[in-house]
Amino acid sequence: MISIQNEIPIIQFIVYFIAAAIPIYLLSIKRKYNNGNNRFLNLTIMLAAFIIMQGIYHLVSALGFSLIAKGVLEPLSFGILVLFGVLFLISKTRTKHEEEIKLT
Repeated sequence: MISIQNEIPIIQFIVYFIAAAIPIYLLSIKRKYNNGNNRFLNLTIMLAAFIIMQGIYHLVSALGFSLIAKGVLEPLSFGILVLFGVLFLISKTRTKHEEEIKLT
C-alpha cells in the first residue's frame, strides 16, 4: 500500500516536468526567431534547468534515495537557482546601461 507521503513527491515530480514544458517551449520559439540577443535564451535555459533539477530531486526522493536527494541534488538545484539570479542581475544591468547609452 502506498502512503500519502510517497504519493506527494511523485505528484510534485509530475508537476515539475509539466512546468518545465513552458521554458522549453520558449526556447524552441526563441531559436526560431533568433535576433542575436542571447540574454533571454540564457535565462530561459537556466530556468528550465532549475525546474528539471527540482523534478529529478522529487523523483529521487520519492524512490527513497534521500541521501542523494538532500546531499547532492538539493545543493545543485540551489546553485542553479543562484546562477539564474546572477544571470538575471547581469542581464538587467546591461539592459539598463545600454538604455542610458542610447539616450545620450
